[in-house]
Amino acid sequence: MSRSRIEGLLASFPKLLVPGQQHTTVETDTLRYLYQPLGDDMYMVLITTRQYNIVLGINTLNLIARAVADICDPSQEEIVLHGFDIIMALDEIRLANLSKLRTIMAMESHEEQIQEIIERNKEQNAKQELKRQAKLFDQQRRDNRSGGGGSMLSGGQIPTMSSSSMISGPSGRRISSSHEPLIAPEPEPIKHRGMQLGRKSIPLEIPTAPTAPTVAAPVAVAPVDMHSDVHVQIEEHITAIVNRDGGLEQMEVKGDLSLITKLPLLKVAVATTNSRDIKTHPKVDKKQFLANSIVTLKGSNSFPISQPVGVLKWRVVSADEDDIPLSINCWPSPADNGTMGVNMEYELTNEQLELTNVTIAIPVRSQPVISDIDGTYHWTFNKLEWQIPIIDASHSSGSLDFNVPGDDPGAFFPVTVSFACQQTLFDIEVTKVTTADDEEVEFTKSVALIPDQYAVI
Repeated sequence: MSRSRIEGLLASFPKLLVPGQQHTTVETDTLRYLYQPLGDDMYMVLITTRQYNIVLGINTLNLIARAVADICDPSQEEIVLHGFDIIMALDEIRLANLSKLRTIMAMESHEEQIQEIIERNKEQNAKQELKRQAKLFDQQRRDNRSGGGGSMLSGGQIPTMSSSSMISGPSGRRISSSHEPLIAPEPEPIKHRGMQLGRKSIPLEIPTAPTAPTVAAPVAVAPVDMHSDVHVQIEEHITAIVNRDGGLEQMEVKGDLSLITKLPLLKVAVATTNSRDIKTHPKVDKKQFLANSIVTLKGSNSFPISQPVGVLKWRVVSADEDDIPLSINCWPSPADNGTMGVNMEYELTNEQLELTNVTIAIPVRSQPVISDIDGTYHWTFNKLEWQIPIIDASHSSGSLDFNVPGDDPGAFFPVTVSFACQQTLFDIEVTKVTTADDEEVEFTKSVALIPDQYAVI
């Protein structure tokens, strides 16, 4: 049908309307106009032949009106602004109901969502690494000014460590790690030589910040208030992506053990059943660690004073959905009255952990009606936050039931999870710290399991 013919039919439509009539159909000798008011001064019009099934036409018109209302407000300005989206919806209107039409218009794919989450995780890790490097530069400059020169640059100091290489553990999990040299604290050009590797001396250079680190920062960005001679930091970062059917798409745990010490020489006793799955720093005596689980330095190497330094690293990748510490199930069910009933459940699969300040965020566009909840909730314009103060062995499961207008089960994904935890998934613990003469040293310790990305998609 030509454009001029369509414009002529639409131009004749207002003349056919009869004021005050109850029905929404107008017929001519050959055509039937089905229409529905859309705002104060607009109509949604479907033009068919008189032989066309009128019931099918009314259903199609109702679906078009619902699709337009789902895309934008029924005002002339909004319809003009979202004209392209409306045209795309009309092009698919014969092939789908409203739920399928939303899925088609969103053009979402699980693979794309997973890739986007991974990319965001990499960007976040890169920013953390750059912040850590900047703080190290500032700290080393301050130490250099207060110390009156490069006193911290004595030969044999241990450099900091970051992870990028990979090994395999006996259980089939992959452990990765590698190392980078300690950044020189001297802000001016360095005229002397740094630490020696074997008999070959190399100039100590200030490395540039990495552009694409693959792991989280090995130490916390926040400064540590030292109340003892030694502070031990054990930190793990977890990424867990689960699909809505319960299958595990991705799980990765990256961990490191770092020291901040006021003593140059130490022995750190570590309790672990997976010592061969841990990567040690090149300056750490690996034979001593594998034989006795003791972290100590080779030869005359010494720890940098009052600076964070990583000594151990590990990386675990799992495809077993039972390994995730907290499982989340989301069950949306359509009701007959145009609403969705949603049942949410959580279960602590690792009862050795204690999770606090847990927040489960669900995309919800309309004000939900909560019928049952374990914990509390907070709803904003487009997100429902389910808040649980503590999840442990004695409070290992809970549920949330609510109703909300809608008919699309996919609108409640992705579900994201955040929490705080002072334990680790990897089996590792520091039991004792001594000097080189085996004199026991008091130490403090901080442990954290941090969810970089934890989602059900």
